[in-house]
Amino acid sequence: MHTSKSVLMRLVFMVLCGSVVAMLAGCGLIYPSDRLRQRITVEVETPQGVRTGSSVVETEVQEGKSWGDASGIQFTLKGEAVAVSLPGGRTLFAVLHGSGDTFRDDPASYQVRLLSDALRAGAQASVRVPVQGLNLMQARAAAKRAKVNLTLPRNLYPTLVTFADPTDPRSVEQVVPTDLAATFGPGVRLKRITVAVTNDAVTTGISARLPSYDSVSDEWFRNLVYGDPRAFYLFDFQQGTK
Repeated sequence: MHTSKSVLMRLVFMVLCGSVVAMLAGCGLIYPSDRLRQRITVEVETPQGVRTGSSVVETEVQEGKSWGDASGIQFTLKGEAVAVSLPGGRTLFAVLHGSGDTFRDDPASYQVRLLSDALRAGAQASVRVPVQGLNLMQARAAAKRAKVNLTLPRNLYPTLVTFADPTDPRSVEQVVPTDLAATFGPGVRLKRITVAVTNDAVTTGISARLPSYDSVSDEWFRNLVYGDPRAFYLFDFQQGTK
């Protein structure tokens, strides 16, 4: 009798839970989400051979109710910049946000859209992944199912930077993707940048490759005018990791 009563109570609880979920969904309070991990890899040709660095980031898209002009879509990002060790003790970083027209975009927006934007731009995958006409969630799902590995077109590159003095964050400078030799010397050339779907763990440890950001550098950054090409902060290199 006791067992039957317990079973009945569990059944009632399950029905109630199902009713609550259905009610919330009907009211638009439960929305779809998509989480995806991608590996960005930067390959650089040097007189000493090809140097490579990569980093795995995790992005998530959460749909919500639209209000006015707001789409109701939220982006989140966890991950770190790519660091490539080059001859002479220099390091090339591919930060978390994009270059070109996307330079000042939120890093999460750039990373969330990267796979779908690359596919729409015609980046070649090992299998055909038609994404034209799909929304962002659908395009990401298609890329994930196909486990794509794409070579990025130039307009979708992440922003590249280095530090003239590896101990001073104020020495940051942008690097021109088509002319790495101007910064790193003859024979240094960007070979390619790729993005691939992966299940690997999110990369950590970038702090060990960066100069220390302290009160002096923070004050210096705060005094830069808007749009200054040296305005690269710690969050450009690291989000959601330690």
